[in-house]
Amino acid sequence: MGIDTLYKAIAAECRTAVPELAKIYRDNIPQNAELPFVLVLIIDTDVSRRLANQQRVKQSFDVQYFPGCDIQDRRKECEKVKQEMLRHFDVISADGISFYVREKNANVTDDVLHFMFSATYTECRQDAEPKMEELNANVEMEE
Repeated sequence: MGIDTLYKAIAAECRTAVPELAKIYRDNIPQNAELPFVLVLIIDTDVSRRLANQQRVKQSFDVQYFPGCDIQDRRKECEKVKQEMLRHFDVISADGISFYVREKNANVTDDVLHFMFSATYTECRQDAEPKMEELNANVEMEE
């Protein structure tokens, strides 16, 4: 489990909330992107160490919705999508893993919806090398 699973869960929930989306982008927008689309950005990551090689990770996201309608209707479209996202983003899931969405906040700035939230999960780090290995030793004994 990790950030890729969380991105899949966000994309799935965006498609449920806004079925007419052309694309969902991660981290950057390509040139000539077809509207409407969503851009998913990580805005903050907070990690706290736990027992037994575990760490608690809190990811904060800014999901930006760029509307595809005429310029005079963009703010109205953003308000409609904002209500849908606020209704849908409670528990998101992908690959059989669910994430609880917390700290939901939304605003429209320059005809772009910014839907912000955080999701928290626990990761277990796996050591690359085993802690114990078989020891081969040649012992020469003197009599």
